[in-house]
Parts: sequence; structure tokens; C-alpha cells
Amino acid sequence: MRIAVLSQKGGVGKSTISRLFAVEYAKNDWSVKIADMDLSQGTVTEWNRIRMESGIEPKIAVEQFMNVRDVLKQDEYYDLVIFDGEPHSTKKTLEIADVSDFILLPTGVTIDDLVPTIKLAHELKKNGIDKKKIGIALSRVGDSQAELEGAKEYIHDAGYFYLGFIQEKTSIGQAHDAGRAANETPFKSVNQMIDSFVQAVVTRMEKIKKEK
Repeated sequence: MRIAVLSQKGGVGKSTISRLFAVEYAKNDWSVKIADMDLSQGTVTEWNRIRMESGIEPKIAVEQFMNVRDVLKQDEYYDLVIFDGEPHSTKKTLEIADVSDFILLPTGVTIDDLVPTIKLAHELKKNGIDKKKIGIALSRVGDSQAELEGAKEYIHDAGYFYLGFIQEKTSIGQAHDAGRAANETPFKSVNQMIDSFVQAVVTRMEKIKKEK
């Protein structure tokens, strides 16, 4: 299986979600590789270095790649490949979307984040990507219920599937700094919130797979 985590801009939780799903599937005995396509930042690569040095299980394979072709050469060795895309839309973004089974677009709740996210979704659809493969998740969500509901409505009105949300929590950032994923914090309530999000995404992916 191939999952693409793509965005039109940085700072919207792309690497948070890539790390989260890599760890979650690895915990369930899947062999997982994150293809870090963001050569300028390398956020996931640095995170995995810390994770390996700390001896945290399960181990995750992470590698930086310049092109999609080189990722696909390793495809047969893994149950799951997660593409952690660049923080802007490029030709490579479309190539990743084209070879992926599911495309997850994270976004913040503000119009500044939502507009470019929907623009990217439209761009993918215009270039032949099946809209059913695209899901949008809200990340770094604050305490405003009105803001959350407004963002959900914006996604629905644009015609895309809303996957769920990840709240802004200091403990998630601290977990990342320690080489852990968003559901590997010391706090049960935070981990449960993240696990609920994961289950919603997995349910959506399984539904799409059955519809093929």
C-alpha cells in the first residue's frame, strides 16, 4: 500500500501525520518505509535519527529521495510506503499522487491554510486523480468549536471527504522532539484522541479499497 501525505504549504501537520501512520502500521507488524521527499527540511529523517539513537520500537525505515522512480524501486520490500511530500505543489506532487492508493491532505483551520489545500485537491483532480482517493484532515486545531465546524463545512462545501482532526498539544511536539509519534505521548487522553483520528482514516482507506 502507498499513502501520500501532501500539502501546498508548510506548517500544516504533514510530517506529523506521516510519522503517526508509519508508527501505527509498524506496531501492527507491517514493514513500513517513509519516503522523505522534502529534501530542504528533512524533518522526518531527523526525527528518525533521534528515534533510532534512543532505541525506540518499532523501528521505522526512513530515506530521503529526489524522485518517485527511486522510491518505487524499493516498493516490493515494504508492506506500506508513505510519501512525505514537499511543502508545496510541484510536478513531483502529482507523480506521488498518481502512484498512491490514498492521498491525505493536512491543513490548518484558517482560510489561509484551507484555500491552498482545496486548491491542491482541485489541481490533483483536474490532473486525473480520483477524488475518492483524496481526504482532508485538520491539524493543529485549537479550542474553538466554531472554528473547527467552519473548517469542516468549508471542506464539505468544496466537495472533499473530511477525515478528522488533530488538536494542538504541547505534548505532541515534545514527543516529536524525542523521536516519538503523536500517539506516543505520556498522556492517555492525547493518545486516545490521535488513535481515534487514525481509526477514522483507516476506515476511509478500507472503504475505498473495497470500492475498487
